[in-house]
Amino acid sequence: MRMARIFVSAAVVGILLAGCGGQNGSGTSSPGPSESVAAASNGVADLTAEEILTKATAALETARSYQFKGEMGGDDGLMSIDLKVDGEDVAASLVQAGSTIHVLVVDGQPYFKANAKFWKEMAGEEGAGMAKLVGGRWVKVDPDDKAFADLFLLADPREMLAVEGGVVKGESKTIDAGPAIALVSKEDDSTLYVATTGEPRPLLIVGPGNEGEVVISRFGDSFPEIKVPAESEVLDFTEFSSNP
Repeated sequence: MRMARIFVSAAVVGILLAGCGGQNGSGTSSPGPSESVAAASNGVADLTAEEILTKATAALETARSYQFKGEMGGDDGLMSIDLKVDGEDVAASLVQAGSTIHVLVVDGQPYFKANAKFWKEMAGEEGAGMAKLVGGRWVKVDPDDKAFADLFLLADPREMLAVEGGVVKGESKTIDAGPAIALVSKEDDSTLYVATTGEPRPLLIVGPGNEGEVVISRFGDSFPEIKVPAESEVLDFTEFSSNP
């Protein structure tokens, strides 16, 4: 699934290097017994893999608010992910090997903040200085800056569930969130589980080799924590737009 790739390349490399240059509620879900689900009341199990993926994407768009939470494998080990989406507003936290980055998009305005280790690892010799300059504040960036455009992909269900190379249908089984059918990536064997009862929502992403899993839940919830940070907590970088 493209989800982990979006987080790593967009939120980390795209934001820091290009831009700055110089489960909650449902518990941990995991595949349950291998028993088949006898009936798929919403009918998606009878569709092709690509048709199921289309239905799942549409169901996520219809829900408008939801949470992705869990861990996914990466080059430096498991990455902890907590992404909340409320319409077009987003709050995301990523932690890997002690490096932390938070992303916030409210009313189309993006912000991010990172810990000192993250700055030092991603900005090389300038990292320590950037960490000292920014401190614990949010960095406000120009929403029209193309260097930061990938921030908005975090809230796009079509991008979150996009699969390079296509998917094939796996088996139907019951996971913690209920009956579901597996869609397996042809590229890396990561697996997306889609509900076969009720709305055909995506419920769970399992990483290649069963390394890490991300639960998709809290459909329709509100997230009051997604809000504009206090002015005293913001460092405005909008004047440093990289657009010509």
